[in-house]
Amino acid sequence: RDDYQSVDFNNELYEKFYKESGLIPESEWETFWETLKRTLPTTFRFTGSHALSVVATLQDTYVPHLRDLFFEGQPVDPPASIPWYPDNLAWGTTVGKSVIRRCPPFKKFQNFLVSETTVGNISRQEAVSMVPPLFMDIKPYHTVLDMCAAPGSKTAQLIEMLHMGEEAAVAEAVKNDRDGKEAAETAEGEEGVPAYDRGRPTGLVIANDADYRRSHMLIHQTKRLNSPNLIVTNNDATAFPSLIKASEKLATGKVRNTYLKFDRVLADVPCSGDGTSRKNYNVWREWAPYSGLNLHLIQVRILVRGLQMLKVGGRLVYSTCSMNPIENEAVLASAITRCGGNAKARLLDVSDHLPNLKRRPGLKGGWRIMDKQGRWWNSYEEATAGPSSGEGWQDREARMVKGMWYHPPDNENERIPTERAMRIYPHLQDTGGFFVAVLEKLGEISPTEEEGPKKKSLQLEQAQKAQALKKEEDGAKAEEIIAAAEPKPEETVVKKEEESTETPILAFQGAKLERPASPGKRHLDDTDSPAPGAGASKRPKIEEAANPGKHTIPQVAGPRQGRKANGQPAEEPFKYLPHTHPVLQEIFKFYHISPHFPQGQFMVRNAEAVPTRAIYYTSPIAKKILEENDGNKTGIKFVHCGVKMFVKQDVQSPEVCAWRIQNEGLSIIEGWIGKERVVVARKRETVRALLKELFPRWDIDENGDEDEGSVGCREIREQVRRMGMGCCVLRVEPGEMEDNDRMVLPLWRSRHSINLMLPKEERK
Repeated sequence: RDDYQSVDFNNELYEKFYKESGLIPESEWETFWETLKRTLPTTFRFTGSHALSVVATLQDTYVPHLRDLFFEGQPVDPPASIPWYPDNLAWGTTVGKSVIRRCPPFKKFQNFLVSETTVGNISRQEAVSMVPPLFMDIKPYHTVLDMCAAPGSKTAQLIEMLHMGEEAAVAEAVKNDRDGKEAAETAEGEEGVPAYDRGRPTGLVIANDADYRRSHMLIHQTKRLNSPNLIVTNNDATAFPSLIKASEKLATGKVRNTYLKFDRVLADVPCSGDGTSRKNYNVWREWAPYSGLNLHLIQVRILVRGLQMLKVGGRLVYSTCSMNPIENEAVLASAITRCGGNAKARLLDVSDHLPNLKRRPGLKGGWRIMDKQGRWWNSYEEATAGPSSGEGWQDREARMVKGMWYHPPDNENERIPTERAMRIYPHLQDTGGFFVAVLEKLGEISPTEEEGPKKKSLQLEQAQKAQALKKEEDGAKAEEIIAAAEPKPEETVVKKEEESTETPILAFQGAKLERPASPGKRHLDDTDSPAPGAGASKRPKIEEAANPGKHTIPQVAGPRQGRKANGQPAEEPFKYLPHTHPVLQEIFKFYHISPHFPQGQFMVRNAEAVPTRAIYYTSPIAKKILEENDGNKTGIKFVHCGVKMFVKQDVQSPEVCAWRIQNEGLSIIEGWIGKERVVVARKRETVRALLKELFPRWDIDENGDEDEGSVGCREIREQVRRMGMGCCVLRVEPGEMEDNDRMVLPLWRSRHSINLMLPKEERK
């Protein structure tokens, strides 16, 4: 943040574009422009089952000491809740790094943020980035696709929403199991799908990113949520493969597949990021009018593909961190038109949702487009009229397409109501710039052919010929044409969309096709909201988008799981263990796990399906998707799924189970573990001693010498004595700890000592 003060806030074209575009009322221009030059506030969300108690800690312990403070003679505002975020669970502070370093109360506050972020109770995230998931209306039984998910803060929100209400549902299911009752009926979702299965949501979140390294950043961001209902994939969003949900072998020997359609889709697409200038100084240095032009067609393709994969009646949220209409309203109009107009997909009016969020309606149409010389163009015909249109006409013809403009028709029924989208400007509530639109699918979609620039490349023409031959199933001839169409240096080919029940990319038997290089939505080392003192950016590398009318022909099958491709590390396959597997049977017996706990959803990550180091647990729907699409049948590349449940441990005796419960999976299974492997504590001193001391002795006689840790173990000593060696569960119930949430922690019982199996930060 100190470095940000030295940024040169001068970019003539950036200022000219927004001043002359008419997007910002003249009376607000000065406020808008000055806001862009101010540091973005640090904002964060409270997450997980402990959210309310952590909020209470902030309000009761820290905020009172941060009021009425002065720093170098200037008043300093305390942290405050974000007024439009539900349940008071999002907060922000405008305090800079210098204040935090030199003002002790704020230093303590920062330590609190860092500690709670480390253990997953707080997620740092830019305020406007929190908006899109709040319009998705996610239920526990929904299948959800996040098409361009990295770095993962919005994905985390989606997962949290899917698991909403889970804690109470699990508690009821466990109680029924202990009482010997049948599982209680739960509310059903659409198509009769139960909302919960033994207390767990039946839905699924698939989080995708086109960049392999960024997909692993996504795994890191979402890992703290420990959700068995999450799959992470690494595919091009413009050509995301249709996933097989079920397959049926017919009498003819052929296989009939049923494909997965999603209840909700989030398309937070790659964009120029010109709304992030408050945290990304590269906008001031590098922004140019073609930043948005270069990404328009990619954004349209992603939105069209998202609508294809959506269920009829489902909801899609489209968003960018750009304020440019070419990346926003123009994309909506082009995609909806390609999909069949308002009869197939409609924009929803959500102006009554989140009433405290200040926003402006989307543009109705008629915007102008600026070229790289800074000249404005009112229509496609005017901009691409050949030499008579003036300098740069060849560049405009190669970059611009008709859909970048939208001139509403006279027929109101045919007009696409782009004003139903929302524009969030930085000066309205001290945020970044953002755009959000909510769409509903009304009918199945077969998109029309994508328009391209006037100047078509040879590669595009060859690709279209190959597409025609594909329909005749002339694989050999298609391979010849694809070889001829192999992109020359700095040349690529436009790809077309297909029916959502097929892989939406050129598919040829034996043809060698290249996977497209998709532009990143944000830089690899960026997160949505930095820690105080750190910069961040959501702006993609525009040069990777190349020309908007050009795109590499993608590969259908891609590399098989476990092989290296494009320099990427090999991905181990996902292999499920039968519930009769000897290792699982040993685990179930040792921990006295209830037979009603799902026992067929454990998997390992190796081709031999041998449990060697770790065993993972997934939800039933995740298992179905992984198994039905195993072996890369559909071109999907899975990179992550499952919560680590059991880890192999060196043991002191052969009768001790070598598989200990991992803390990540404990919350999922603890309620189903038999009382024989559970230790209950109610006293504060017991919990404190176990957290503070490593390996306190439990086997001290009443007259023996006791250290601090042993004294703390008095409450649970007899319980531990009756229990055999190995892993068990420490359940901290209300008592003296009644001011705290109930806790469940993994405990290891050795011959003479016990130890909480927790990392240092969680102990802290």
